Amino acid sequence: MKKLLAFLLILFVLAAAGAPLTALSPYTTWTLGPGRYLWPSQDAYTPLEEIDLPLAGPEEMFLAPDGSLYIADTGNGRIVRLDAGFQIAAEYGLGILESPTGLFVDEEGTLYIADAGKNTVIILGADGELISEFGRPSEPLFGARREFLPRKLVVDARRNLYIVSEGSVDGLVMMNTDGHFIGYFGANSADMSLKMILQRLFLTDEQLDQFIKNEAASPSNLALDRQSLIYTITSGTERERSIRRFTVSGKNMFPGVFGSRTFRDIDASEDGLLVTVDADGSIFEYDLNGVLLFVFGGQDRGDQRLGLLSNPTAIERVGDLLYVLDKDKNAIVTYQVTDFARRVHDGVRLYMDGFYAEARPYFEDVLEFNGLFIMAYQAIADAYYKEGDYPNALQSYRYAEDRSGYSETFWELRNAVLQQSLGNALGVLCGGWLILSVFTRLERRRRWLDPVRSRLRETGRFRLVSDFAFMFRFIRQPADSFYYIKHNLRGSLLFALLLYAWVLAVRILSLYVTGFIFSPYSLSWQIDVETEVAYTIVPLLLWNVANYLIATISDGEGRLRHVFIGSAYSLFPYALFGLPIALLSNLLTLNEVFLFTFSTQIMWFWSGLMLVIMVKEIHNYSGAETARNILTTLFTMALFLLTAYILYVLFNQLYEFVMAIIREVSLHG
Repeated sequence: MKKLLAFLLILFVLAAAGAPLTALSPYTTWTLGPGRYLWPSQDAYTPLEEIDLPLAGPEEMFLAPDGSLYIADTGNGRIVRLDAGFQIAAEYGLGILESPTGLFVDEEGTLYIADAGKNTVIILGADGELISEFGRPSEPLFGARREFLPRKLVVDARRNLYIVSEGSVDGLVMMNTDGHFIGYFGANSADMSLKMILQRLFLTDEQLDQFIKNEAASPSNLALDRQSLIYTITSGTERERSIRRFTVSGKNMFPGVFGSRTFRDIDASEDGLLVTVDADGSIFEYDLNGVLLFVFGGQDRGDQRLGLLSNPTAIERVGDLLYVLDKDKNAIVTYQVTDFARRVHDGVRLYMDGFYAEARPYFEDVLEFNGLFIMAYQAIADAYYKEGDYPNALQSYRYAEDRSGYSETFWELRNAVLQQSLGNALGVLCGGWLILSVFTRLERRRRWLDPVRSRLRETGRFRLVSDFAFMFRFIRQPADSFYYIKHNLRGSLLFALLLYAWVLAVRILSLYVTGFIFSPYSLSWQIDVETEVAYTIVPLLLWNVANYLIATISDGEGRLRHVFIGSAYSLFPYALFGLPIALLSNLLTLNEVFLFTFSTQIMWFWSGLMLVIMVKEIHNYSGAETARNILTTLFTMALFLLTAYILYVLFNQLYEFVMAIIREVSLHG
């Protein structure tokens, strides 16, 4: 219900802003918004036309520097050049090519072609004459057992070829125009799961040989930008690592992007925009830093709606248009940029070139139409920061969910406040300390606080007050304190329940008051209170029940009442210090992250140590018995959760079965 209300609110905001969602497109456009989730947006591109071509399963399309559009007509074994009217103006490679799948054209009109049918790279002149053809490199560094299966390629300004060789785990194959091997470039890293690590630790070499080797995935396509930087896409890998941008030294500059596991092609335009097309017909647009701007498009499942794709294989940007090559349709589908997206692009171009102040008006206009466009907040925050307007930058960085930028801006603000007020603050502290010292000395002589002390002693007769005071003794002498709990001399079920409620309240309040830099949530409305309550109560409940059950079968002396009260008192360090640490985080930056993490770890270690002492003293265990009880308790808790999940799945299937029968009976009735 909460997500539905949020979605309806977004639609209302978009409509009220004067830029309603258009119904002309057969798809919904999405943008990256709060929480790093996709949110609906105005159309970025609208379908323009679908141009049928006399081709057979085309695999590649390339926009040459002179503006000519070339297509690898894979099924017909040729390269075609289209004129402005999308008519074939020239064809290349007849009788030379077999199944071209990769294509690159340089400023001189030279064609570099990856031929999958012949597993060779073919270079044709602007007139179509064969210049060179070469296959597998003969250099030993290439690898004696490595296959050379060229599928895609680009050529940099130094005439070095970067070739996608299918199945190459070492990355792109670098060669020169003479066919000599230069080296490998931009290799992906292999994913190592915990299971794989354990297998390599404990299995023999013979056993490991029976498993499929864990090797890095091979890049599936690539592109070259205006700075001669290489971009690769890799199908089948993690979404966050599906796109990579490499420096000239081969270092990946994209730590993580909002991507897909089935990207087909990528294009880096001259104006600082990056587009990819997915196998399901979705088109992703990014800036050159890998920040997602828009996602739109969809798969044609037979309804033949303009703008939907069947089997996209290539994408190119031509001015304000996008061209997508569809292999199954043998057609080019074109998309026209909207005014809203053009405004975004204008701002992105300036922002990518470092003109933050000039880009800010564009992004402010964008936010007038779509307040969820998170990249706009980032650009505006950077502009404010560069201008020295730190208060506005701080607010914008928070909306942009940029904790690093927020930390740097907060440091600047805090530094200014300290410079202005540190002397006065130290004076106040020294004065307060002096007054307190004088008052303490006089109070020892005059006994001014004796009536207050007597009143406090009188309140100690109340059980809850006595239990509360006992907590501070518990911190100093935990072992002796558990003895009192075990023999029913101190502690009560009512106060234990209050302690658990205190812990729960601290947990929820901490989520709201923890500083933005250290909070797992970006905005307060993102906090799922119900889930957090469940995450707090369920482990406490399972711990008490499981520990008592294990103790009953392992000669433990404690009763359920003792475990319940003792566990509550063990959490007192968290109840006492959890909220102050959360409040303290509002005064820290990422430079002082150690203070926050260390104090948090000390608090949890203290509570954990209290639980260990509780198990030992309540059940009268030795050290080994205590460790065994705790491990068995944790295992039992995991079994409870697994059993609950299995029952949930079974009852869910039973419910679906009963509902299916009811629907069937109602239909026949």
